[in-house]
Amino acid sequence: MNRQYTRAGVEKLIEKLRGELDGVTLRTSLIVGFPGEKAKDFEELLSFVESARFDRLGVFMYSREEGTPAYSMKGQVPRKTKAGRMDALMAAQREISLESNRALIGKPVKVLVEGRVEYGLKGRAQSQAPDVDGAVYVKGMDAEAGDIIEVLVSDAGDYDLYAGR
Repeated sequence: MNRQYTRAGVEKLIEKLRGELDGVTLRTSLIVGFPGEKAKDFEELLSFVESARFDRLGVFMYSREEGTPAYSMKGQVPRKTKAGRMDALMAAQREISLESNRALIGKPVKVLVEGRVEYGLKGRAQSQAPDVDGAVYVKGMDAEAGDIIEVLVSDAGDYDLYAGR
């Protein structure tokens, strides 16, 4: 895809960001199955994701678009292969996300309340983007949409957090 950086350079940048910005949330999106992608290329990507430990990660399958240089490139990757690679990356990310979320149990988190749900409130922490990341579900508190409240994380799922007073 003609990227002008190396894995080592990106890892150095990630280390610098995490070292200098307390509480930084790192997110990225990846494409699997770009023409010419080999199994060893994918294994390298998977290894990178496991070592970089992104806070949030989106994975998409490459899709051909007429008029782009990649449309007619040799080495188009079969859809089934792309889907398997996407699933493998997301499985690795689910484990990373669950571990990170579990580390928040017992800790206070500020939550922007988005509204009410059946058993309480739904909102998101600063690290959670709307519509693409998990949410924080809060029991036993009252607030209005738009309020920022501090909650204590009591449980964690792959992507969601559960909290109360």
